[in-house]
Amino acid sequence: MLRTITSTTAVRTFKPVQVAAAARRSYSNTFGDKEKAEEAKYIRAKEAEQIKKLREELARKEKEIEELKKK
Repeated sequence: MLRTITSTTAVRTFKPVQVAAAARRSYSNTFGDKEKAEEAKYIRAKEAEQIKKLREELARKEKEIEELKKK
C-alpha cells in the first residue's frame, strides 16, 4: 500500500514554460524597431533630398531677382 501511494505522488504533470513566448515577443519587437528605424532613415533621406532641391531652386530665384534689380 505504501508503495502505491508513493509512486502516485511522485508523478508530476508537465507544464510548458511561457518564457519562450516572451522570447518570441522580444524578437518580433526588435524586428519592428529595426523596421521603424529603417523607415525613418528612408524618410529623412527623402526629406533631405527635397530640402536640397528647394534650396537650389531658392538660390536660382534669388539670382534671378538680383539680375532683375540690376536692369
